[in-house]
Amino acid sequence: MPRSEPDRRVAEYEAAIAAARPPTAVLQLLAQGREARPQPDEEPLEVAFARTQVDGADGLPAAVWVALRHGDTDASLSALLGASRTEFVVGEHEELDAGYRLRTVEERRVLPDVGVLQMQMAAMLDIPWDVIVMLCEWGPDDPRTQKEIDALLDGRLRESSGSGVGSRPGRLRMTADELAALLQLTPEQTKLLNLLVRQADVTISS
Repeated sequence: MPRSEPDRRVAEYEAAIAAARPPTAVLQLLAQGREARPQPDEEPLEVAFARTQVDGADGLPAAVWVALRHGDTDASLSALLGASRTEFVVGEHEELDAGYRLRTVEERRVLPDVGVLQMQMAAMLDIPWDVIVMLCEWGPDDPRTQKEIDALLDGRLRESSGSGVGSRPGRLRMTADELAALLQLTPEQTKLLNLLVRQADVTISS
């Protein structure tokens, strides 16, 4: 017996949800890999993720990153569906409106915005979008996937920190007078330094 149109549309929707699981699992590996490595700054990664724009527009919220880093695909898909802007029509029916006119009402369900997530992860992690897509096509069970993720993350974090992965730069705190003494500043230079640190937080970077 052939399927009715609503049944076919529901089946297509369910197939689309199932197809979103493997790429979501790969993006979980990326998020977990990034979480396991040193952070060059103090901004939480979920905050950095949420402020990363996609094509000039706001991307997915921080909750999506939080779900990804926990490695639960069901929770990740649920977070994606909760933030999705993509809809899928699974059926339609007719009903009377307030003016007793017949109108068609569509039944819509949201789809996970995996494509948006791929672009947002690419921008946040500074990994080319097509490489992200390739990893998702390989899938989470392909042995190449985890090796490539490790190589990509290690390479980028080594470049950004200027040091080997696994080492974290120490934090040195000192007063303006201590810094002036260390640098052997003149009294006038010391006075200027004290003025600067009273007016702003001063960060000295390499």
